[in-house]
Amino acid sequence: MSTLSPHQVSTLLKSAGHGSTVYLVGIGGCGVSGLAHLLLDAGHRVVGSDLVENEEVRQLRARGAEFFLGHAGENLRAAKPVLVVHSPAVRADNPELQVARELNLPVVRRAILLAAFVNEQRGLCVSGMHGKTTTSALLTYALEKLGAQPSYAIGAMVPQLPAHARLVSTATAAKPWFVIEADESDGTLREFRPEHAIVLNVDDEHLDHFSGMDAVCREFEQFVANTRGQVIFCADDARVVEMMRGQGRAVSYGFSAAADYWVESKVPGPRSKVGELSTHFTVSHRGVNLGDFSIRLLGEKNISNAVAVIALLHQLGYQPSAIREAIADFRGAARRQQELFASERVRVFDDYGHHPNEVLAVLRAFKETNPRRLVVVFQPHRYTRTKHLMADFAAAFGDADKLLLTEVYAASEAEIPGANSATLTEAIRARGQSVDYIPDLKDVVPALRGMIQPGDLILFLGAGDITKAAHELANQVRQGAPSIARPEPTMSASAANQPSDARRSEILAQLRAAVSAETAVRQDEPLAKRTTLRVGGCADFFVEPVSESDLAAVLKLCSELKLPFTILGRGSNLLIRDGGIRGVVISLGHETFSRVQIVGEHLHCGAGAKLKTVSVEARRAGLAGLEFLEGIPGSVGGAMRMNAGAMGAWMFEVVEQIRFMDFSGVAHERKASEVNVEYRGCPLFKTHIALGAVLRGTPSSKEVIQERANQYNAKRWETQPAQPSAGCIFKNPKTVPAGKLIDELGLKGTKRGGAMVSTVHGNFIVNEGNATAKDVLELIDFIKQTAKAKRGIELETEVEILGEGK
Repeated sequence: MSTLSPHQVSTLLKSAGHGSTVYLVGIGGCGVSGLAHLLLDAGHRVVGSDLVENEEVRQLRARGAEFFLGHAGENLRAAKPVLVVHSPAVRADNPELQVARELNLPVVRRAILLAAFVNEQRGLCVSGMHGKTTTSALLTYALEKLGAQPSYAIGAMVPQLPAHARLVSTATAAKPWFVIEADESDGTLREFRPEHAIVLNVDDEHLDHFSGMDAVCREFEQFVANTRGQVIFCADDARVVEMMRGQGRAVSYGFSAAADYWVESKVPGPRSKVGELSTHFTVSHRGVNLGDFSIRLLGEKNISNAVAVIALLHQLGYQPSAIREAIADFRGAARRQQELFASERVRVFDDYGHHPNEVLAVLRAFKETNPRRLVVVFQPHRYTRTKHLMADFAAAFGDADKLLLTEVYAASEAEIPGANSATLTEAIRARGQSVDYIPDLKDVVPALRGMIQPGDLILFLGAGDITKAAHELANQVRQGAPSIARPEPTMSASAANQPSDARRSEILAQLRAAVSAETAVRQDEPLAKRTTLRVGGCADFFVEPVSESDLAAVLKLCSELKLPFTILGRGSNLLIRDGGIRGVVISLGHETFSRVQIVGEHLHCGAGAKLKTVSVEARRAGLAGLEFLEGIPGSVGGAMRMNAGAMGAWMFEVVEQIRFMDFSGVAHERKASEVNVEYRGCPLFKTHIALGAVLRGTPSSKEVIQERANQYNAKRWETQPAQPSAGCIFKNPKTVPAGKLIDELGLKGTKRGGAMVSTVHGNFIVNEGNATAKDVLELIDFIKQTAKAKRGIELETEVEILGEGK
């Protein structure tokens, strides 16, 4: 087994060529899964293993990566990689690393491969013990907003970015910026050769790897020496200031009046509004006021991180006004002040903080801006850190009104006697602070449920698996919250259903504040243009989310405000009454929810993807069995909800796996075989929202598929009207098809206003150009009454009817 430098790794991958295999041990971790995205972007085959299949792994599998559950030497033998990469958390006795040694394969740590990518582009490296993830995510988000389209690798999921890592090709453009958080924990910081760098802080950390603070500082000094351009450093950190003394390329920032970029003032955001985080501050550059800025995060540390980004972007030539707009809507990375649940009675947050200084900062941030009782649950991370910083940890929780400790998360370390949570509990009590010690993590949530008081803010802290407890508590309190009401078709319009103009303006503002700037939020949106029948009134509020996190935020707000909501697909098989729809109409029409990706013999489709697009993409890939979808004017989500069918085939005959969200905003996945489906319906989607599906095709020649599609299209246009319609209006009775029945009753061509029973197919009602929903509903009632009176058959509508009449 050999260890390579970043340059050697880059040379190896180039020589191996497009499609060569890289094996990732620990692929489910955020750092290594980010590498997998970069490798896939670069055209390599990615194979990896981990102990669990998580969201990161599912994203990678959707992109074509291959995954082994568990570590086994045979996995690596079968993959035949040109390079093996592992995270620092993987032990040396890992069976896959043992096989790599036997086969004399090149093996490198995660940072070496990352440096190989970064050093080929214009690196912008964010370093420091604390705040790297938030700062690098904010820098990436801002550059995206500014149109720079950077490559990036962030050490956590970032809801406002499509993935937490991306490699932009340099084939047809100048070298792009490449933003990363450069990790110092294992001595690989010196491997990076960035164009510019940010140094946030240097602290007593990672002393399991470094011999002491002198060794830590030497690592950072080498990193600074490797930086070709400017180094943006924090003027509030004495160690960093000393390190940067005499550096001509250094630019400082911070609260110190001596800083080049000085925070002149700061104002916390609102103290009481549920779900709202914001901080405002003013920055000057060497005596020139750059103006006011705001971020949707709390605390001085996040202001400091934001000013580091402002300073770098300003040095790169961006104007303050553009920077101000680019950072304003950033909502942070996962597990960084991440709000999991919010109501007037309780709020639940999850944070990655695991060092005493991080704990102090996040507790102070919440205490300054929230009048609630602050309940803190902390899980120490690593025995070595707990041992070295025991006294600092004991003094870090003074802002907690109620404190719970659970046992240390080992992170593959052997236990150190006395370096545990029981000892830390006693050290905290010795300082006069009350603390409860709950050794087993599974007992934390039941304990919390027994002590929650109205108005509590509950904060989970730690870098280990404590996040599971945070999500478990959030789900439990969410289930105890009032359920979300959906509008029923029979609701009548009344003054009581209409909020005042002031209230409507307030709701609109809250909706816009809850989502990212890219999400469309409008009031009184006409819905007729969004249905295939082209009738219906307006939505009180219309939202088109750009991400699952924005969708979840809207659902959460609807729950808090007790607003009804309606999910709108492509508008087929739908009749909206002329009075429109009360509450919020949510459309999954954004490209985020409309993608179709071919992976082998499967199509990974968003809920908003048009069925025609699915059929066309399957045909291009030589996959048969989906031609029946071509003429159905709907989306994947709507087709699953209605179990749509045509030409003798049904949607759930080609669905293998589904992804959906419950009304509380939590996403789930399930095999299609585990879902109950029925004629023209899937009961699951009466209480859940379709997000996407994996469809299966059968390899075939494109010519055969095209011929079958042509046959279906010809038959469709022979038997179905071309005028605007909602598709089949009635379900087929057991004794006779609905269209045949209506034809036999002599009702073809029957009109009410601008609506007419199609002369081509009796089960279609068409809009001749000026129909109203009232016209269509009167025609439906007439057909039902006629069928009942003349044939004794009670017709049941297949079309979904929503909204209120005028």
